Amino acid sequence: MYSSSILKNFMDQKGISIEKLALDLNLSEENIRLCQNNIFSADIDVLILLADYLDISVDYLMGRIDNPDSHKKKLTSS
Repeated sequence: MYSSSILKNFMDQKGISIEKLALDLNLSEENIRLCQNNIFSADIDVLILLADYLDISVDYLMGRIDNPDSHKKKLTSS
């Protein structure tokens, strides 16, 4: 189960409305609301869509780690 508060916080931080997220990801507004209220558990495909859209890791979205940028590769200079 993912952390609904993380989803809501990132949407708020990035100024993304439920309507925009639903439209951009081809999901229903109702499902987004249910996810935000922790009533509906998103399947892995939806988790990946949300994480990619918000540019955070799935592990962060699920509340398993504290770093939202853990999915980003660190570039090293040669």
